Amino acid sequence: MKARTWLAGLAAGAVALTLAAPNAAIGAPAADPAPKPTVRQLDTPTGGGAGIVAKRDALGRAHSIRPTTPLTAPKAVASRAAKAATSRPDSAAVAKAQVDAVAPYFGARPADLVATGTSMSEYGSQTRFQQTIDGVEVFGGQIVTNLDKAGSLESANGEVALSTYGAFPAADKVDAAKAKAQESALAAVAKQGKLDASKLTAELTGPRWFDVGLMTRTPGSVAIPVYLYEVHGPGDVRWQAMVHATGQALLAWDLSEKINRVVCDANRAIIQTGGEDVRCGTGKAFEPTRVEGGPVSEVQDVNQVFDFFGDTSDTYASIGTDLTNLIGVDYGDGKGKALRGTVRICVDGGCPFANAFWNGEQMAFGEGVSTDDVTGHELTHGVTQHTSALAYLWESGAINESLSDIMGEFVDLTNGSADDTAENRWQIGEGSSLGVIRSMSDPGKFNDPDKMTSANWFDDTFFQDNGGVHLNSGVGNKTAYLVADGGSFNGQKMLGIGLARSEVLWHETQKVLTTGADYGDLAEGLRATCDKLAKKKKSGMTKKDCAQVELAIKATELDKEPAIGLPAQAPVCDTAGAKVKNLLKTSFTEYPDGKVVRDAGWVLGKAEGVEGSAVDTSYSKDGDDSMFGMVTAPDQAIGIQTANGTKIKNQKTYLRFQHAYNFYNVFIIYAIRTGVATLEYSDNGGATWKDTAGLSGWTNGPSIDANFDDEPATWHGNSGGWETSRLDLSQFQGKQVKFRWTLHGKDNVDLVPANWWLDNASIYTCSK
Repeated sequence: MKARTWLAGLAAGAVALTLAAPNAAIGAPAADPAPKPTVRQLDTPTGGGAGIVAKRDALGRAHSIRPTTPLTAPKAVASRAAKAATSRPDSAAVAKAQVDAVAPYFGARPADLVATGTSMSEYGSQTRFQQTIDGVEVFGGQIVTNLDKAGSLESANGEVALSTYGAFPAADKVDAAKAKAQESALAAVAKQGKLDASKLTAELTGPRWFDVGLMTRTPGSVAIPVYLYEVHGPGDVRWQAMVHATGQALLAWDLSEKINRVVCDANRAIIQTGGEDVRCGTGKAFEPTRVEGGPVSEVQDVNQVFDFFGDTSDTYASIGTDLTNLIGVDYGDGKGKALRGTVRICVDGGCPFANAFWNGEQMAFGEGVSTDDVTGHELTHGVTQHTSALAYLWESGAINESLSDIMGEFVDLTNGSADDTAENRWQIGEGSSLGVIRSMSDPGKFNDPDKMTSANWFDDTFFQDNGGVHLNSGVGNKTAYLVADGGSFNGQKMLGIGLARSEVLWHETQKVLTTGADYGDLAEGLRATCDKLAKKKKSGMTKKDCAQVELAIKATELDKEPAIGLPAQAPVCDTAGAKVKNLLKTSFTEYPDGKVVRDAGWVLGKAEGVEGSAVDTSYSKDGDDSMFGMVTAPDQAIGIQTANGTKIKNQKTYLRFQHAYNFYNVFIIYAIRTGVATLEYSDNGGATWKDTAGLSGWTNGPSIDANFDDEPATWHGNSGGWETSRLDLSQFQGKQVKFRWTLHGKDNVDLVPANWWLDNASIYTCSK
């Protein structure tokens, strides 16, 4: 799932963690203050931008630029702007000048932004810029510009990594590193997919920088060096695996979507890899059974797929996209670039094969599953691959699935098929051997969420569904239904803008999304696209239509975070109206404050900002300051403690604090952890310290890590934002007690640093 709150580890206005802190020696000596690897800051976001920046994250990083008035092309490219409507090179050149101008709001270095493609239509152009670091692509680091025909910037969407941690191997060690990484990729896919590793093959997609904060709402943001592999196996097995440059597997995810025209009939042949052995073309795995202009086949599945390819192509043609040109493939067999599909395939242990999939080149169908919406769905995965390239992970994967459902249903609803009944409207898979598998008008029928705060939202902690790509697609599906047909939902009443305008809206929005887009980014994309279309009379879109789109966005709460999995919060007192008396309170607005003392490695927010520093400490629960600690070496431990003891005199006395942490158990499949956090106490003035984990009276206290259940309870994994923890101190009545928060480095901290933020700590009593 996509993240709760952006905490990022690395931006401007912070102090380097090598700073020697006052009163540092409060516990065990801190580890080497400059351990390797080190953090390298790339850039920091620029503030301001009133009337230009529409969405920022907690780092101040822009995600959406939607200027009140389109930004005229810079003078340096004015002559090229005049040709931007008809010339792709000129349009791309203008886009580069425009993105360079707004890059500071995103925190991007213009030199790192490389154009990878320009899409042109009657409405203007979109150019996608890939962030690179040292010439290596950043997975999910992209900005897409949206220009009108005069070259003016109407919007820009995306996000970029702000810093790196670690490095790729030296040139003389690259081959050995890749060999080790490939073994890890195969083992990871075999483990995660419960597959036979001996039947898998891995192909290196390339080195990448990977910042999990670009893909999720996970606390902490730093780009690490990885190798990305595509792994194939028998049947429709197609995975991707990400391996750290040191050889440690991090992630593995399934790319099969479970559930010109050249069509081949496999006639129930067993498919082993779902790659070359499913290819449809003369001299390929299967010979064409029906081709463009050729006779009708005697095989029903062949004719259905052929017709559904045509229906899908017609739908895309009606909104200005040549589907064959965009996603067709030429196998050099004289048939040219074509939409290709192989039907009636079987897999080892399964015949008939009850599924269909897009394998990155063409379609493959089991017997009886070829319906118009399923075909449109799968082909749209090809469109996504060639436009936004939405990662098949977390919320971006849910949007990927939703866009396929949306466009597949548009095909179904506009092709005049016999099953286009009121009962089947917005149902996915009717008429297939699978039966109806999803409802877009009522996702709850299949236990899918219909809004961001739905109890059906799948917080895919154990990565059973690539982070919830199938189940959580219901939110996008419900939005599309409301935009097109209208209705009453979640306190909003919509009129609907109809299918024709909806088709254009969703297809054009697809073009401005980035690889790691979440539902909030989708909301911004819909707004920017609708505004753009409303300026073009030919689109049929109006400002009133955009108002209806906005109501649908509100109804499904696209701008909100998922309610499931939000960080837990502890109450101040258990009784409403109770009076609070503070015995100790600090919101960390200054240091030293006489209330806490710290080890080296803990720094204080904006108050200790040092130009050129590498670590963002300015993230705060109350918008002011917070304490921030980072460890980068295994067994390194840094603490921050109360300066003096507090006498506990009464019952209903509590210690309460707010904190956010990132110890990277987002890679929980492989038990990758970078650190843990503990709270200790001393009732003898600091002579000895004991862990509070075993005490009673905790609300949101330390817990056992299921991956390391032989170790004491700690805070581990990721908080997903600001969590509140509270300890009942009544058990210390009559004692003078001090407390110490300690951040401990763990085995994989050399891959990703461990970060912990503390804010608003207090010891107090509650009374009537």
